Amino acid sequence: MKASLRSRQGISKSLFTLIAIAGVASVMSFTNPNNNAYVDYAANRLTSEIQNAVCNGPQLPQGQLWEGVSKLTATTCKSGLATGLAFQSSNIKDVITQSTERQNFFIFSIYTTKVPGYNFRTIGAFGNFLTFQK
Repeated sequence: MKASLRSRQGISKSLFTLIAIAGVASVMSFTNPNNNAYVDYAANRLTSEIQNAVCNGPQLPQGQLWEGVSKLTATTCKSGLATGLAFQSSNIKDVITQSTERQNFFIFSIYTTKVPGYNFRTIGAFGNFLTFQK
């Protein structure tokens, strides 16, 4: 009788575990971000990478005056570049769309984007993105 009771408890635990795994997989499938969400994410990420690459110029000599000048030029550069890139937003998104391959694993996706100078590998899950290779 005790063996039968233990057997039923083992089956109950296994069934509960199976239902929990199915529930998590179901939630993940509904929160697997789509291509449009990725393109928006990648456009923002690429814009930020371009700003950092262009606006982080050479180091100026040490001193409070030069540090202020350096911060001012970096801020001005990023602001001006952001304005220009905002006008090109649809073109950037088109390039990303054409340069991206999506591997859809139902509960998550891996996006590989290859644009000149940049190769991004990004995982999308739970409605979020994480770039793990540049």
